[in-house]
Amino acid sequence: MNKPLKSRVWISNGCNYHFPELELDEVSSKPSIGVCFSGGGTRAMSAAMGQLRALNHLEVIPHVRYISSVSGGSWASVIYTYYRAGAKNDEELLGPMTPPEEITDAHLQQSLTPSRLAYNATTWLLGIITSWEFSLDFAYTSHDVWNYAVGQTYLESFGLFNTHTAAQSPKDLPYFSYDAQVVAEIRDCNPFLANHEFLITRAGRPFLIVNSCVLLPADNPKQEDLINFEYTPLTVGRPFLTRSSTNQRNYGGGFIEPFAYRGHAPAIQPDPGECSPDHGCQSPSRILGSAGWVKVPDQDRPFSLTESTGTSSSAFAEEAISEFDISRFNPQDFYWAVNSKGPYTGAETLFGDGGLLENNGIIPLIQRGIQLAIVFINTETKLDLTYTPTDNPQDLANDPNGRCDVYLPALFGYSNPNWPFYYPNNQVFPAKDFALVLDQLKGRKRSGEPLIVNSQHQVVENTHWGVSARRDPMWVTWCYLDRVAEWENQLCAPIQAAIQQGNPSSGTAPTGPYKHFPNYKTINQNSFDLVALTREQIVLLADLTSASILLDDQQTIQQAMQQVPG
Repeated sequence: MNKPLKSRVWISNGCNYHFPELELDEVSSKPSIGVCFSGGGTRAMSAAMGQLRALNHLEVIPHVRYISSVSGGSWASVIYTYYRAGAKNDEELLGPMTPPEEITDAHLQQSLTPSRLAYNATTWLLGIITSWEFSLDFAYTSHDVWNYAVGQTYLESFGLFNTHTAAQSPKDLPYFSYDAQVVAEIRDCNPFLANHEFLITRAGRPFLIVNSCVLLPADNPKQEDLINFEYTPLTVGRPFLTRSSTNQRNYGGGFIEPFAYRGHAPAIQPDPGECSPDHGCQSPSRILGSAGWVKVPDQDRPFSLTESTGTSSSAFAEEAISEFDISRFNPQDFYWAVNSKGPYTGAETLFGDGGLLENNGIIPLIQRGIQLAIVFINTETKLDLTYTPTDNPQDLANDPNGRCDVYLPALFGYSNPNWPFYYPNNQVFPAKDFALVLDQLKGRKRSGEPLIVNSQHQVVENTHWGVSARRDPMWVTWCYLDRVAEWENQLCAPIQAAIQQGNPSSGTAPTGPYKHFPNYKTINQNSFDLVALTREQIVLLADLTSASILLDDQQTIQQAMQQVPG
């Protein structure tokens, strides 16, 4: 039997949430600004590389408190936050700004070096999945196949995963945490972890939130029953306590540290108080706050950074292994709800892609009271200029499928169970605001400008997410992925022609190397793999998303940031 792990837990009471990262000066001292990188597989990963490139170039990142990511956006965000190999610095990781007039075929073919964040988006992921799937042995299970394939494909070259360790001795996979001081506190209370490796974030990074969800019911997950779930450098869990009607179990109510997550439930309720020699520790904790202490028994192996990243993107597992019982391949962990009413019970629980619930990652920022969210909607759906929603959010005519990113209207309450994509629990803004945002985005598209607009919204109550209504409105900068004529017109003629060939007029099938550019298909953009893109596709997309932020004559992001104190 493994030694019990002593961990901090942070317990929430109703809507009085405790976010321990705010007890760190380097987090709380930053302006109340968060950046969201949406899901969307390798398209989202490649777009995020360009967007991070521009935010670094404009020196925005030092003023951002949070990055909230989903699915393919998590692939990019985790690498950016934690990388320790593969690139010497951020410029090498993200690549240089390239003016559109300097984009040539040679540039597109040669500039995606192995040090680039999205380089591995060219990899044959399906082959790697298959190698894990058919090499199952006692060391890991089918529930690990997707996560480990993600680790090998996207994280290993940046020093964040080791294929041999995962296959042969997963108990030796590294934990992950925030910084060296937090790790020292963990080891102080758990001396037997003195030699176990911890991955820590790079200095100066915004605090990372990686989003997933609990699949309920496990045998047939339903959209209205899904529950959000978070992984951060300090915590795992969800702040809001929910009792599921499908199985009468509690979910959430607070957080536990990542190194102790997935252990069996503790026998007694948390022990309050500061860390001290009486609690088995030699130094005070700098992130205790309202926390208590638990001893978690019987952890079979570490919960690794790879598993948080993979779980956030695990919808692809259903596409890759669809001929099997999917319940065997979704990520699974032993889960017990953190609340103040021990003794606790837990159960093996299936987890899924954060994009099954909310693909933009904005609601966790709203829970944290953020005053400005910069939301990169890296969608596969171009904005239809004829899409005009009615005043009734549930009207069948409001179906955004194929006309607008399907997750955006849901934030304003636009949802109908008869639509192909149905997100009934995500309203956080007034319904009347959706048309205003949509009109601004369409105006930018008509003028050939980047689709980047600012808006202010009241936050409305959302009991499913535990969001309370706010007295003061928040700012949102919406950055919608779409074609930008202003940028395309500066490209050389052959590349312009190739883009047009990939985006023909209605009734003609797209062809050529840039089909659907920039809104590449999430699944099967190219026939040779599930999600892989070509070098040229990745470079051109990242060049567009980075240039779009600089081409924005209104300097929309900078203007919004000026509205936030600090």
